[in-house]
Amino acid sequence: MVGFGANRRGGRLPSLVLVALLAVIAVLAFHCWNAASRQALLREELAELQSQAQRTEVARGRLERRNSDLLGKVDSHRKQLEQKEADYSHLSSQLQARDGQVKRCEDGKVRA
Repeated sequence: MVGFGANRRGGRLPSLVLVALLAVIAVLAFHCWNAASRQALLREELAELQSQAQRTEVARGRLERRNSDLLGKVDSHRKQLEQKEADYSHLSSQLQARDGQVKRCEDGKVRA
């Protein structure tokens, strides 16, 4: 009569397979833990970079608004300057005309 263990070979092969499987499981578990911790670090870094990008975007928007405000002020100042130059030119021509009239009057008084 052959028992249940009769067709097994002699030796300790099943225990070596078990030890090898446990070693493989340990290595895989270590790699899984390592990958999970690396993933957590990368998620933290990603969250930090996203918040930094958001702050940068807000600052950029603020600077663009300030730039457009300053450009508007430059345009208004340029228009004011052009208006003042036009006024100066007009007043200068009036002054020259009056100087001419004064000179003619003086010449007329000298002749008379």
